[in-house]
Amino acid sequence: MMADEVEAVEGETGPTADPHALLRYWRSALRSDPRGAISQAPDRHGSQWVLATGSGQLKPEEGSRCVLTFDLDSLPSDFRQALLRREANEMTLAVGWPIMVGRKSGVPVIWPVGLLAAEWSRADRTLRVAIEADDVLVNPDWLDGAARTAGWQKSELAEVFAATDGVGLRTDDFLNRLREAAARHIRGRVTGQQMVSQIDLSATGIYDVAALLLPTESTFTAGAVRDLDTIGTWPAERLARTALGPVLGLASTSTPSMPHDINVGALNGEQIEAVRHACSAPLTVVTGPPGTGKSQAIVSMAASVLLHGGTVLVASKNHQALDAVEDRLGGLAPELPFLVRTLDPEREIDKSVEQVLNDMLNETGLRNRPVDTELSAQIAVLSADRRRSMEVIRRRAAFECDIADLVERIAARERFAAADTRPIEAVEPTPSLLFRLWQAITSLFRKTAVSAPLVPRTALPEGAPLSALKARLQELRKERDALPREGDPVELTAQIMDLVTSVLPAVLTGRVVLREDERQELDAARADHQFHGDRALPSGLVRAVLQHRPLWLASVLGTPKRIPLDEGLFDLVIFDEASQCDIASALPLFARAKRAVVVGDDRQLSFIPQLGQAQDRNLMKAQGLPSVGMGRFAQSRQSLFDFAKRVPGVPRVLLRHQYRSAGPIVDYISETFYGGQLTTSYDPKTIRPPNGQKPGIAWTHVSGPIVAQQGNVNPAEADAIATHVRTLLLDQGYEGSIGVISPFRPQVHAIETAIRSRVPAQKLEGAEFRVATVDGFQGQERDVILFSPCLSATSALSAVTFVQKDLRRLNVAISRAKAVAHVFGDLDYARSAKVRALARLAAVATDPRRTGAEGVFDSEWERRVFHALRERGFDPQPQYEIAGRRLDFALFGKTGVKLDLEVDGRHWHQDTEGRRKMSDHWRDHQLRSLGWRVRRFWVDELAKNMEGCLELVERDLS
Repeated sequence: MMADEVEAVEGETGPTADPHALLRYWRSALRSDPRGAISQAPDRHGSQWVLATGSGQLKPEEGSRCVLTFDLDSLPSDFRQALLRREANEMTLAVGWPIMVGRKSGVPVIWPVGLLAAEWSRADRTLRVAIEADDVLVNPDWLDGAARTAGWQKSELAEVFAATDGVGLRTDDFLNRLREAAARHIRGRVTGQQMVSQIDLSATGIYDVAALLLPTESTFTAGAVRDLDTIGTWPAERLARTALGPVLGLASTSTPSMPHDINVGALNGEQIEAVRHACSAPLTVVTGPPGTGKSQAIVSMAASVLLHGGTVLVASKNHQALDAVEDRLGGLAPELPFLVRTLDPEREIDKSVEQVLNDMLNETGLRNRPVDTELSAQIAVLSADRRRSMEVIRRRAAFECDIADLVERIAARERFAAADTRPIEAVEPTPSLLFRLWQAITSLFRKTAVSAPLVPRTALPEGAPLSALKARLQELRKERDALPREGDPVELTAQIMDLVTSVLPAVLTGRVVLREDERQELDAARADHQFHGDRALPSGLVRAVLQHRPLWLASVLGTPKRIPLDEGLFDLVIFDEASQCDIASALPLFARAKRAVVVGDDRQLSFIPQLGQAQDRNLMKAQGLPSVGMGRFAQSRQSLFDFAKRVPGVPRVLLRHQYRSAGPIVDYISETFYGGQLTTSYDPKTIRPPNGQKPGIAWTHVSGPIVAQQGNVNPAEADAIATHVRTLLLDQGYEGSIGVISPFRPQVHAIETAIRSRVPAQKLEGAEFRVATVDGFQGQERDVILFSPCLSATSALSAVTFVQKDLRRLNVAISRAKAVAHVFGDLDYARSAKVRALARLAAVATDPRRTGAEGVFDSEWERRVFHALRERGFDPQPQYEIAGRRLDFALFGKTGVKLDLEVDGRHWHQDTEGRRKMSDHWRDHQLRSLGWRVRRFWVDELAKNMEGCLELVERDLS
């Protein structure tokens, strides 16, 4: 998507809401999730927590809520008083279940194992506790305590539950994991149906009983709530100086854009546009489908800011997403400590700005290196040249599209006039259906463009005289020919990449290394801060730390605790995997930055809202917000990505080129989930299918009953996959990587057990083998993905509903594969179409594909070119397939020359805003990198001088 091209998004218009009312609303919405790290003492029972015994159901059914009722008179008086004190503004509590009795420092301690968010209300001496979402968060304090008593490493136990900030587990999945990980601790059965009436404080273990827990300052959202309290006091002009400006509908007054953007890798046109907007727009939204290079774009965004002396914060709710970005960003200068990861539980990293300051002052051994100012100046020139080149290409394309429209109108007028008795100037034929459709689409996109059209449109009415049309055609051709000659943006991008590789490490060295006077000044400021006993570092000291450590990676909810709240502290904040993040918890990070980029994909996994819609509407009403037109702000409905892409006037870029997967895999996810917008752009050298198997999607039919009692397990699928993995690694000696995915954790466990009993661990390690749920595999890739849908006619309705409810899981699962996505499942059930995306997957995997495509032409001009080439003695191969693409013609010279010959119609190679498709340039660049030459002809060039065009082809082949 180019600079002034945007997606048509519903909901962009609506009432203008009071910014401070919105902030208060989001703060109250954030407080609705009271869960956190919770340890309770037995003697606080009745005041801060109470057991909730009896029979019941803790899991909400699909489309409904679960409501627990208690006789108020049966609750301890201290607990009732605590509720009364909170009734005015805090109607939430946590339901802990099951409960573990443990020991800490030799005394009993109570740990809720799982935590559910709930809303409470009182009426007629009854306490009603409503649980809206089937979303269980695992208590971090329990993870720590259980790990100590059960012989687990804390990081290992956390991995079993795979809990990330704000993303929980469904109840059934949570119970299955708990039974696997803590079987020795469980006392009796844990079902949540018939809970025990009491627990024995002298006997450690996990009991099937629930507890009501009042919110404390240990809740996960406490830091963000405190930040929103402070931000809510800022005046509008202060908010407008931060990235909150566009979010709240305020005219942005943040700092001007960076002078130029750079790239540290080989970016395509859409990625470059995303980087350019990140350096200039107050808010940018980037849609990054699987394998389209969003991480490369993020790295270049960060590098552009760092090169100009700025600071960057990259944030996500998903630690795996931060891992991937950290690997790439750290590679900018691997020997330098310019990057700070604030929190990584797996590596036990937990750093605040104050701790980083201490590390800086104790650091030795770093040496400065000079920056080559001449190379830096060259980067600026090349970046400016690239912007101009892309602009000229767009302007030229706009002219070409207008010219093509006029040529078609003139030709149609003359054809109809030949059969009409009226004067020719009075004849205006009805445009063809295809032409009218093209005009409608073009008109739609012009209305949604961010900036004005690049050149004047034809703007001639349908009844304009033929002479006026011809005169306008001549004018447009002269204006087009007067445009300056554009450079090659692909070549300029490559040159920028080479120069940045040399310059950026030197620039970062100059920022990281402390001069002695700087060290003394920082040390004195720290000592003064410590002497006065201030809790928060002063703003000047925080900004000084960031100047020397300019790149920070942080979890969204962990940021308030580790990075002080300071207006516009960072030049840019980048939210990765924003579809998994809610709105409210991200707002404090917007306040810490001057510009923001929101990167996500609403066709992959999304966040689980903790707020019911009814409660959400009440929270809006309480802040005096309008009752209609507020859907795009709703915490209960919108992810951060959904919300950001609906902010009016924000540039939105869709990354369309998929570099990870083989063509058939991309075709499936593109047609099924992205409306056919993705283009396959993989490098054949990176695709490693097993021997005898073509790249793409395969299906092995496996029937067999589902064992619902074990939590949706299909032993036949597990056995077939284990046999296949053994065949690949032991019989064939396959050297690629292998992953196995299933939507259901019990099936994952069954498959892993079957495979590890048959294949040596060394072989699995060499294949980077991993088996996980869809959620556990997001963000990763393997050469071969084996998928177990674990669905059949005997599946429980809840299992089918789980997949039907979120078909995006199939997108994530299949798009992990680079070479082969191989499904082992019940083909008959898939074809029944009870799960639509699964039925399409079965069709793609089993229906015959058209191969070769020789003799098939996309247009009459391709047919003419084919015969003209044959008459000249060439052997053109039409619709030749290479790297997932089909070439119009492939020709091969006697000296080994490979030529891609493309016949381009104006309409089909120009986008809806009238520009030459930039994708053609990057497509040609990919083919050249594979050793091909590329020659393109417009059909009007062929019509004007076919022989001259064929002479150029002959010259190319020689």
